[in-house]
Amino acid sequence: MKSFFPMRRGEAATLAFLIAFAAFAFIPAWRTSELWGMAVFGWLIAALMLLSPAIALATFLSRRRARDPGEDPAAGARPDAGGGPA
Repeated sequence: MKSFFPMRRGEAATLAFLIAFAAFAFIPAWRTSELWGMAVFGWLIAALMLLSPAIALATFLSRRRARDPGEDPAAGARPDAGGGPA
């Protein structure tokens, strides 16, 4: 019995990139280096806070577009959605 749910390739790549970026950002050398008056660590963490939700959202939206290019999944087959013969 597997204890993990299956992931799509794009989601796994996104997760791997974000984990690698976080590991890179926490290298101790970045705490003493400065760029434009602020520690490089601060710049990297700020980039991580901005990029991680944007990349995740882009990954999930690209999967949604690939699945149903012209259909709204929220307006799918509901019995009360109407549109049928009256």
